[in-house]
Amino acid sequence: MGKRILVIEDDPIAIRLMEYVLKKRGYQVFTTSNGLEGLQIARKEVPDLIILNVMLPGIDGLEVCHRLRAERQMAQPLILMLSGKAQRIDISNGLNMGADDYLTKPATPSEIVSKVDSLLAQKAGAHSKMVVFIGSKEKVGTTTIVVNVAIALAQMGKQVIAVDLGPYEGSISERLGVKPKSAIRQLSQMPVHAPGRRVMEPSLVVHETGAGVLRIHQPSEDTGDTIPDDIDFPLNRFREATDYFLVDLPFQPTTLTRSFLSQCDLALIVSDYTTEALTGVKSIITVLRFLGISLKRIGAVVTDPVGTFSQKELPSIKSYIEPNIAVSIWGIIPYEAGAMTPSPGNQATIINNDDCSMASSIKELAQRIIAAEITKDSISRSVVKRT
Repeated sequence: MGKRILVIEDDPIAIRLMEYVLKKRGYQVFTTSNGLEGLQIARKEVPDLIILNVMLPGIDGLEVCHRLRAERQMAQPLILMLSGKAQRIDISNGLNMGADDYLTKPATPSEIVSKVDSLLAQKAGAHSKMVVFIGSKEKVGTTTIVVNVAIALAQMGKQVIAVDLGPYEGSISERLGVKPKSAIRQLSQMPVHAPGRRVMEPSLVVHETGAGVLRIHQPSEDTGDTIPDDIDFPLNRFREATDYFLVDLPFQPTTLTRSFLSQCDLALIVSDYTTEALTGVKSIITVLRFLGISLKRIGAVVTDPVGTFSQKELPSIKSYIEPNIAVSIWGIIPYEAGAMTPSPGNQATIINNDDCSMASSIKELAQRIIAAEITKDSISRSVVKRT
């Protein structure tokens, strides 16, 4: 059975249009044109989300929102507020009353449905953590880190999916000897009511360690596949199926890259100790900050891919690098022969040599990710303003 949506709107045409498109999307829909009656329906039907117009007869939408948020004993629905008032003070008033999002009129039914999908998906995926790993340059071991951390988390009893975005050669899939199909079509055809894991199954391969691999390769003209406009909704549905969503993210200006960065809970930049790599770290941090990702949600993982330092010398890397990049170093991964060189079916160091220093460092990084209280600061409420 679909999620329950309550529409409180005094325009009968708008009600009919929203009811039609929401039902077509698989939602259960309740409607009313009156604020007081909307409160009564909300208490009786306990909707998952309320689409709430500000200008209503009886009591206005701001008062409805205020009363709903004051009733702590009631399950708190998501509230999407609609209004023709587009001034900053109006938007601020709506959010301060407790709305989760504010959409200014005129808004098309498809825009409203897209926002409903996104809000519900974000709520459903809120329990999981999305961690993106970004290489500061090539051959610093980014894919190796993702593969090993995914397996470490699985060995610790966590559900984990590693997202493979690159070409097959040198990818997560190749390292683990699996060949999942691309999930592009699943992204574009994601139904509202189906559980995330069920929809993923054609593209999700579970490795013998329990770690899942989800392949989302960039579409090409040859296949005719395209990235859906509202990519955030299906990605959040995928997150419902796991505790940890790890992304080996090529740092390129694509729709997928922007979506993963906008949703991530933590961005870990993988780097070695060279000047070129550390300059790359600073550049990536600048871009992430421009995208609204706070420094609290950015960290670094430093690797020693060619074995320059001894085990005793590694701690000195942190004290030297950390002050220069202005973010915390979450882990230092020492050299392990053959570990950083991708080869088909090479498995992972944490499987092949569980007692080595690299495996120990990977486990420490995985434990820190589990222990971290990662928050998105104040970005949980978004504002869509039409111009």
